Amino acid sequence: MEKVACPFRHNDSPGRKQFQVITVLRRVGLRMLIIDEIHHVLAGSLLQQHNFLNTIKHLSNELQIPIVGVGTREAFNALQTDPQLANRFEPVFLPRWTIGDGLKPKADPYLQLLASFECMLPLTRPSNLTAPALALKILSLSESLIGEVSAILTKAAVKAITSGKERIELRLLEQIEFTPPSDRKWRAEAKAAI
Repeated sequence: MEKVACPFRHNDSPGRKQFQVITVLRRVGLRMLIIDEIHHVLAGSLLQQHNFLNTIKHLSNELQIPIVGVGTREAFNALQTDPQLANRFEPVFLPRWTIGDGLKPKADPYLQLLASFECMLPLTRPSNLTAPALALKILSLSESLIGEVSAILTKAAVKAITSGKERIELRLLEQIEFTPPSDRKWRAEAKAAI
């Protein structure tokens, strides 16, 4: 609410807050609501999950806008617990990133992704992230997950700036000590077993 310059009271009732949210969203002309990391609903108690899912239904009914939930497969399972929401959300599963055979940046979505990241990095020298060896190393470390690609490039950019290189190179990627997601999961499971 602060982002749209709308004051609110923390101690207002949930009904009052919901009314205020709907009023503000209508006023700003919201045309689509995207809920990122919707799987975090599972972290709440059953009552909190139930209230959250009911709020989504209410917003959908009141605002008559599309609502998109983005998250892991567990998010899909959470939405399936409510028959009405299960009918409103059509699941679309995104494949992991892959790299094409020809390594042609203009024709390969993964290489286009890397090129777009490179445009946003605050480095003074070009890194050429679409070079085959660099692109494959990032793909391997990230295990083909976009969030991991972002984390890798962020760590690498910081290292490139602090080292004075001002560009991401293969050797620099090896120096950032990035742990791939499957290794983090394995380490967490091994630690829990001790």
